[in-house]
Amino acid sequence: MKGTHFIALLAVAALGLSNLNAYASSSTLTNQVTRKVAHTTLAKQDSYRQVLLERFLKYTTYDSQSSEKEQITDVQIETAKKLFAEIQSFGLNVTLTPNHYIYVEIPSNVKGNIPTLGFSCHYDVTPDNPATGIKARLIEKYDGQPIVLENGQVIDPAKDNGSYLPTQIGKTIVTSDGTTILSADDKAGVSIIMTMLQTLAQNPNKKHGKIQVVIAPNEDVGRAAEFIEETPYNPDIAFDFDGGVDGEVVVGNFNAEQVLVTVKGHPGHQSHAAENGYLNAWFPACVLGAGLCPVTTDGKPLPLPNKSVGKQGYVELHHIDYPANTPSVAVMDFRLRGFNQAELDQWKEDLQRMIPSVEEAYGVEISTEVRRNYGNVGEAIHPEAMNITRRAFAAAGVTPDFKEERAGTTASMFLIKLGKGAFTIFTGQNNPHAFTEWLSEDDMYKSYRVSLNLIDEVARMKSAK
Repeated sequence: MKGTHFIALLAVAALGLSNLNAYASSSTLTNQVTRKVAHTTLAKQDSYRQVLLERFLKYTTYDSQSSEKEQITDVQIETAKKLFAEIQSFGLNVTLTPNHYIYVEIPSNVKGNIPTLGFSCHYDVTPDNPATGIKARLIEKYDGQPIVLENGQVIDPAKDNGSYLPTQIGKTIVTSDGTTILSADDKAGVSIIMTMLQTLAQNPNKKHGKIQVVIAPNEDVGRAAEFIEETPYNPDIAFDFDGGVDGEVVVGNFNAEQVLVTVKGHPGHQSHAAENGYLNAWFPACVLGAGLCPVTTDGKPLPLPNKSVGKQGYVELHHIDYPANTPSVAVMDFRLRGFNQAELDQWKEDLQRMIPSVEEAYGVEISTEVRRNYGNVGEAIHPEAMNITRRAFAAAGVTPDFKEERAGTTASMFLIKLGKGAFTIFTGQNNPHAFTEWLSEDDMYKSYRVSLNLIDEVARMKSAK
């Protein structure tokens, strides 16, 4: 690749990191990428910047895939132990729970009733693509050309997967070798928060209120909040570090609910249904499905995924199961999404109004179960969160790009258990979960600076009210 070089991770001592006492050894990384004699000048700007980059590259070597089929994977357990030991080496109060959540609490060192500030991220990575044996490729002074990976895929500035690359010309970026994902989602967030913790531990005079941190497992399989505990993590203001590129802040997202509707008929043989009481549950189920997903809605956009854009929600009959391996029982799985919780509540009310008439007309029994998957963080955020974010970004020289996602976030999962929302802050991730995943080192460093600025801003507040 013209004008582009792949450089290695140097030993900690060579990087001048020996004075940063709590940094864990990264010597195992030397063999992960090709070595280059000339060394990056990042350390001249900020010693923690180099620590942050080295830490991220080290964490990419930690296999930590989650799985839909396992409560917790062995590789996640091992990664949690490593992170726990590293935080212990900082001299901070850290707990690793039996459910493999890592909690850190730092007492306030300022007077007054300062709000508790929370930070979160997740250490697991997606099971969707290979993530074992990741070989990070460090590209210094990116030259603007397409990046060809070993699997033949290309990260192209002229295409969607590389559309952000032109902003990185002359800067440092990281890719995988193309045979695996990079795992920037969310090893970048973990690196930022771990480096922030190290910075606080090594700079005890920095003013801050009470700080709580949670590093969670199983986020990429939708279970980050499954065993989260309110006692060790109950901040007044919180920020999740699991976002995209420079300046992006997720300040709102879909509410998400799953509604399981069980329609029970009666087993028997169709030819003698009048005598044996056979009753197929599928036709009544289809009547319900058509009623909740109407073909027309008085000229309004259809509440279906393919007709939902912007701030519109949707309802989808995702699938119907035969749990008893017989057509006499049907379980309908509805997925409800909406920025406004009232929209979801209205859909559920419509369903409940339909049920008695369908039961009476077809002789079936219908029951429902509602599962709340995640909530809109914008509906449960601290009133000062937006102002704090603006000031913290400005101090880092970053222009905030506030977004509302038609999806969920780690913070939105936590909201269901904790009742409080959190903004999701950019970390430099690009193309998460893909072989073409890559990281902007510059964005990751800016995010780290934002984390410290958020601490400063909250420390200046007078009350948690």
